[in-house]
Amino acid sequence: MLRRAARSHPNSVAVDDGRVSWTLQQLLARGERLANALDSLGVPPGAAVGILSHNRTAYVEADVAIALARRVRVALNARLHLEDFRYVAADAGLRVLFHSAEFSEQAAALREEFGIVTISFDPPLPDEISFEQLVEDGSGEVRVREMDPELPAWVSYTSGTTGRPKGVQLSHRAVREVAFNLLLELGPVVPGEQIVLTQPVSHGAGYFTLPYLLSGAGVHVQPKFDPEEVWSLSTRERVRTLKLVPAMLEPVLAAEKGSWGYETIVYGASSIPAPVLDRAVERFGPTLVQDYGQSEAPMTITCLHKDDHLDPKARLSAGRPWRTVAVEVRDEDGGAVGVGETGEVFVQGSHMMTCYLNKPAETAEVLRDGWLRTKDLAVVDERGFIHLRGRQDEMIISGGFNIAPREVEEVLCTHSAVDEVVVLGMPDERWGDVVTAVVRPRAGAALTEEEVLRFARPRLGMRAPKQVAVWSEIPRNSYGKVDRQGIKSLLRQEVRCDR
Repeated sequence: MLRRAARSHPNSVAVDDGRVSWTLQQLLARGERLANALDSLGVPPGAAVGILSHNRTAYVEADVAIALARRVRVALNARLHLEDFRYVAADAGLRVLFHSAEFSEQAAALREEFGIVTISFDPPLPDEISFEQLVEDGSGEVRVREMDPELPAWVSYTSGTTGRPKGVQLSHRAVREVAFNLLLELGPVVPGEQIVLTQPVSHGAGYFTLPYLLSGAGVHVQPKFDPEEVWSLSTRERVRTLKLVPAMLEPVLAAEKGSWGYETIVYGASSIPAPVLDRAVERFGPTLVQDYGQSEAPMTITCLHKDDHLDPKARLSAGRPWRTVAVEVRDEDGGAVGVGETGEVFVQGSHMMTCYLNKPAETAEVLRDGWLRTKDLAVVDERGFIHLRGRQDEMIISGGFNIAPREVEEVLCTHSAVDEVVVLGMPDERWGDVVTAVVRPRAGAALTEEEVLRFARPRLGMRAPKQVAVWSEIPRNSYGKVDRQGIKSLLRQEVRCDR
């Protein structure tokens, strides 16, 4: 698909990071040389090739080269640390690591410990191989390699919030199907247009590269999220779509300057505070699209379309199932739940993972009879919209009752002075778990713990928080998700109680 796109749209800009830009023809030519260079370096077919860098044009070049070479792409989270990289290198069996200069020290440590070939995007240090030199010296021959679509293409590591991260193995078929799904619901993508990717292409944003390239379009990758630049880029003639995570919406709103040219804003990866979403819909109109997925079934489980965002009730949901995906919300016995009842989300589709790398027991736990257990809790309403209620392991059991954090969060977010809420259970001798809310007030608003408690009790009854903390910022982890474990650690020191 990549080669066909380059033949059909050779002069279309494929990737741009504000400093370096390549057309599709140039990108594929460089990718072929890099792919062949991996052969020359003696990297075995199907070997794991890591990438450790923030967003840049070279990152997309490496992605293309790994695909053409039929090696396995392993994206390392640039916000993590050497110990995390060691774990991934050992678990995935990395043979090669592409990296930027800022990670040369970590690359050297991995090279020494694991014998990994390290290739620097920037001028290399001793013992590093030059990325540019490989492009210059590599053969431009088009080599057609093994074409089995079930061979592994990517290994993506989960955030590891409940233990060591798991390597999610995706086949070429799965990555291709994600691309088709995105084009089905978010298209048409026309040749020459661009999507602005604000989040790391090592994670959710990376899934948008293939659908745009195979359409003769391109990606603009931000090396670092810059809300002011987001506004500036929106005025470019060919820029039509913006991809971000919910935490970025508020800074974008605050950075407003000039005209806004995006026709579509795609967001996902975590829940979004209702007040922030309301302001975004008011400012940007029917341009927002939410995609809900997880590493095991990337990007495309449910979709909340533009028009759905104009419905105040529907926009509190994660949307309805993607047209190519089967979604069921099931009870503990495996039966479908009724309208308004809480159950676990199960998914079936051609984009699902093959397995957890080196973890057969964990794989068997979530892949059952062709379905994927997401471990996400949800409620289905009478129109088929799926309202997520948090992770199974986030369920609060207080006084013998199950309380879904998302239900409490949605109510507290209706307070006029509240912008964001995180609800979780804290250990308690009397209740088992005690419902606890961490609240971030709207800018300039005065809000006290007691005021939140008074607001919550008549609206939530036994589900109302017994503890409240008002913080100016909600901690997030290196994946941009709410850091619930970090919040619990802080709460043990700071929370006030009202029992």
